[in-house]
Amino acid sequence: MEDGFVAREPWAFEAAYVTYRRLLYGAAYGVLHDAQEAEDCVHDVLARLWQRGHGYTAARGSLHAFLCVCVRNEALSRLRRAANRGRIEREKIDASVVEPAADEAVMNRVDVAQCLQALSQAQRKAIQLAYFEGLTHEQIARRLDEPLGTVKSRLSNALRTLRGCLQRGQLQ
Repeated sequence: MEDGFVAREPWAFEAAYVTYRRLLYGAAYGVLHDAQEAEDCVHDVLARLWQRGHGYTAARGSLHAFLCVCVRNEALSRLRRAANRGRIEREKIDASVVEPAADEAVMNRVDVAQCLQALSQAQRKAIQLAYFEGLTHEQIARRLDEPLGTVKSRLSNALRTLRGCLQRGQLQ
């Protein structure tokens, strides 16, 4: 199969896909943590290798190692692009936000600080990591060494409590 892949034989690309698809999907999923994105990544890498040629030679190592490196690199690039898009979107939103009056901003901060005190220590820590440090649920779970479901529930309950507290503050 490796000789056919080097010669860009159509059967060799299909054989490589059939043989290594689970391995390649696993490499992509391990970086992206999204099933559809991982499938798209594997497909795009193989399509690009077929269309543009590739730098694979048997002397440099095994075909499966070459394909895994290509898929992992593409997955990392996708992750970086997604992070950059998110950062750019946040910057656009931040630039378009109208600043509240100084008195209103101080009152809002005081209200939020008081409502944060109504949360448990674990809820406050999760909110801090999510909203002030910008971590994802998965990153929070790893940092706190807790199950992902626990982190998601904790954040959901904390936001519900904050929302109620802030709404009550506006009515008074």
